[in-house]
Amino acid sequence: MQFNSSVFALFLAVLLALYGVVRRAGARKALLLVASYLFYAQWDWRYLSLLVLSTGVDYIAGARMQAASQPARRRLWLLASLITNLGVLATFKYGNFLLGSLDPLWSQFGIVVPELPTEIPVGISFYTFQTLSYTIDIYRRKTKPTKSLLDFALFVSFFPQLVAGPIVRSTEFLPQLKSMQNLQAERVASGLQRFLLGLFKKVVIADNVALFVDNVFASPGEHGALTLWCGAWGFALQIYCEFSAYTDMALGAARAFGFKLPENFDAPYLSRSITEFWRRWHLSLSSWLRDYLYIPLGGSRHGAAKTYRNLMATMLLGGLWHGASWTFVLWGGLHGLFLAIERLRGVRVEEDASAGWTLGAIVRGLFTFQLVSITWVVFRASDFTELGIYVERMLTAWDGPSHGVDMGLRWAGALALLSIGQLFMRRFDWQHTIWNRLPAAAQGAALAGLLLLVSAFQTEGVAFLYFQF
Repeated sequence: MQFNSSVFALFLAVLLALYGVVRRAGARKALLLVASYLFYAQWDWRYLSLLVLSTGVDYIAGARMQAASQPARRRLWLLASLITNLGVLATFKYGNFLLGSLDPLWSQFGIVVPELPTEIPVGISFYTFQTLSYTIDIYRRKTKPTKSLLDFALFVSFFPQLVAGPIVRSTEFLPQLKSMQNLQAERVASGLQRFLLGLFKKVVIADNVALFVDNVFASPGEHGALTLWCGAWGFALQIYCEFSAYTDMALGAARAFGFKLPENFDAPYLSRSITEFWRRWHLSLSSWLRDYLYIPLGGSRHGAAKTYRNLMATMLLGGLWHGASWTFVLWGGLHGLFLAIERLRGVRVEEDASAGWTLGAIVRGLFTFQLVSITWVVFRASDFTELGIYVERMLTAWDGPSHGVDMGLRWAGALALLSIGQLFMRRFDWQHTIWNRLPAAAQGAALAGLLLLVSAFQTEGVAFLYFQF
């Protein structure tokens, strides 16, 4: 059930109506859980069993770890959680990739390896990381398990962020279930405004720039360097508007029901270094990799050599998290290399994206964006053959044909305006200085106009890019 579909609009409207009628907290939780399961089952009801399996195993593992007095028994229950979740993830997402990579070895011994399921259950990477953070935090005694299976099941499956994040920690979500609030008109309106903003970014911007980007990446050998650079910039715009749009819609839908989910983006294309980029892009994944992979590997505690090793390992696995392909591994490795170089040089990170924009900062920002755009080509390429052709021609074919450059430059300009707009919105609190001062009728007219614009551009239910991850 795509967020950008009429079916979801009906689903959300009915659920809000039912939620407003139900008064008891337990009944509201049960309503949201059933709705979340129906939401997930709409893709493929068979994979709902995997979601239920992760929920049951981690609920039991968390309770058993809390009750166990012996460290060995606690480790045993943590291991059960890790093996179950990572085992399911590896089987469905990486099984064929790993077996295929070892195909030369199997063929030497005449072994025929059967093919595993090729369809990836939607959202499996997101809810796997989410449930693992729960059991690992309990093992580390950073949190206590919930006694309510209903609460935990809703934490795992809450529909706004179930299939594409953000990755929510139990300490962020479970406390909110202690006070299930009534629907409030102001909060519902605010949530729907945020949802509509995401819908605009997805339908009007991302889906349209994708037409140009898909054409360029489908046949990079037929385009000149300028077109290919425009394709790279266009994909940078597309993937940001796709993923941040989903975050906007997830946070907006959750807010309508009275829940607050963590932000996932912080003006990433205003970054002046790759280090800063990863503090602004996909925040929930970045913090997860830091807390549950980089720091456990040793972080920066054991000398420079091991710090760089840990950094590279984290980024390689972060790249692989996005998909079962060596191009994703290379993408993660490139970012790991850039991070290591910047750490070696002692690069300073600006905490405020709107501050310190000197001429030197602008140059660093443009250079960082170009590095990010090149790595997006690696991320987008279907294989190394396509990647090799694309990169070679974007660096050398300056006399090649320029197909659709005018469209590409328009989207590149839109990307620049988007970044400037982010900068403006951070320096001026537009929601309080402009929007909230408008009369209710003006707000309604503006939202209605935006909805009409979205409807004019919309192609029903075009899937979000990040659903494949």
